Amino acid sequence: MPPRPQRLVADIGGTNTRFALADAQGRLHAPLTLATRRFDSLADAARSYLESTGARPREGCIAVAGPVSGDAVRLTNHRWEFSIAVLRERLGLERLRVINDFEAIALALPALATDELLQIGGGKPVRGSPMAVLGPGTGLGVAQLIATRSGFQPVSTEGGHASIGPCDEAELQILATLMRNGQHLCREALLSGPGIERIYWALCLAAGSAYHGYSAAEIQAHAAAGSDATCRAALEHFCAFLGTAAGDQALCCGAQGGVFIAGGIVPRFTEFLRHSRFRERFEAKGPMREYVSAIPVFVITRENPGMLGAARADLDA
Repeated sequence: MPPRPQRLVADIGGTNTRFALADAQGRLHAPLTLATRRFDSLADAARSYLESTGARPREGCIAVAGPVSGDAVRLTNHRWEFSIAVLRERLGLERLRVINDFEAIALALPALATDELLQIGGGKPVRGSPMAVLGPGTGLGVAQLIATRSGFQPVSTEGGHASIGPCDEAELQILATLMRNGQHLCREALLSGPGIERIYWALCLAAGSAYHGYSAAEIQAHAAAGSDATCRAALEHFCAFLGTAAGDQALCCGAQGGVFIAGGIVPRFTEFLRHSRFRERFEAKGPMREYVSAIPVFVITRENPGMLGAARADLDA
């Protein structure tokens, strides 16, 4: 069998567009990050990258934030729109597949090295069992990976928009405050960067304390430093809500292969997460406590795992 042709891989975001070339073993070469706003279209950005490398790949796989169905693709967090068929032609590719960004991350899970994962409780993953991934970022991505006889099958979902509920009086007050102010209550509304800011705002409003308008990054920094009690409480609640959602996902997917936390937010405060109520809430599933207590949770510390997944994706799927 001839070697697999060199592949163009990309992860398209509203802020950054990342490109690389993948070899037949799925290894990434010549990575480059470009500012998305610099280009009028994805085709322009991709051609700029290919010209800079001198590469002429025969195939490509591109991961985008948002659902992918049919030929027309529209990014959820940027103005770019494109036809897969037209893009393939403009880039001179024989084959091109476009997948959801969390589908790409799910495909990367079996290839992650142990030093690219930080385990938070549980035992060993059960070989051949489903895996689930959640990723708080600008929104909340959710996907799963199922082992089949022929390999792994990713399942992209819109689980970030599933409903969310309280587990104690403090959470009830947070959700009630947000609901009274017109906030649609779903996982993503709290388990994201904007979600951390909403929790902080709700706590300030409920306590009648000064609201400083901190960003999610500032709330995390104050919480870690112990310099603001409300910021610390906000991040504690975020971790607890995340533990509940991750435990729910483990039950819904039968994810005995592990639950993985991706995205750009959680890896910034892994020690805080480890000492929070995250694992307690992950396991607080009544008669199913013993079942979920054995399931490991891993924080993905590798940068841009979706690029690795795009390199491993089956273009004929």
